[in-house]
Amino acid sequence: MKRFSLCALAFCAALPAWAAGPAVPAAGTATPPGGVYVGYYQEDPATNPEDPTMGSVYLNLPASDSSFSGTMYFTYFGCQSSNVGTVSGIKKAASLSGSWSGTLDGTQQKGSLEGAYSAAKGAYAGTFTVAGGKQHIDIPSCISYYIAPKGTFELFAVGQNAPSSFSVAIDGHDVRWTPPGGAMMTLVFVLDPAVASSGHGNATVWQTLVMGPQGSADLSDVQLVSGRPYVLAVSAADSKFRRLGFASKSFTAP
Repeated sequence: MKRFSLCALAFCAALPAWAAGPAVPAAGTATPPGGVYVGYYQEDPATNPEDPTMGSVYLNLPASDSSFSGTMYFTYFGCQSSNVGTVSGIKKAASLSGSWSGTLDGTQQKGSLEGAYSAAKGAYAGTFTVAGGKQHIDIPSCISYYIAPKGTFELFAVGQNAPSSFSVAIDGHDVRWTPPGGAMMTLVFVLDPAVASSGHGNATVWQTLVMGPQGSADLSDVQLVSGRPYVLAVSAADSKFRRLGFASKSFTAP
């Protein structure tokens, strides 16, 4: 579920064995708060060493045991289609169980999604699968990539930083953060909170991947509506594709 080859960007030498990423916390008995949770998915680099990529995911979760919805977003370049995986499932106490489906560059895809809430971390973590397994997608004159057969995800409340020392700032269209030591890839995305909380449609407006230890992104070309509220999020990972930091914040488009 990525839009470029890390090998082509010289990051493919001696890719490490899969470090499992965020483990699924044991589900507790208390029901965690509801609302829109934003985060990232990370493809499994053990089964997909060619280009294990991060992407945005959000869920609109109920306050009590009930159904939830959200999306996983797979588009990075304008030459691609708008690739959205629609997520649906059931929240029961601290556990999430669901499935996703959608079209990725003309191919029909689906899979499962399982997770749980950690009160200690104040966040959800879990795993997802792709029913069709590992697949190679080639779009002539655009991009060639692999779909991983599985991966992990983490979800946080809007405005939550993990760790607390990691943060993101925005001034006009200029986005900045301090890259954590060892940062190799950073996901940056913008979400429409009104769409996310409605439970209908895709709320992810835009996402990109910033390679290496860089700490800035430009939203000048992102189609934002002036005066409208949005959520900005960043997630940095190291060379073993482990999350180093995640942060999100609300802002109003200039």
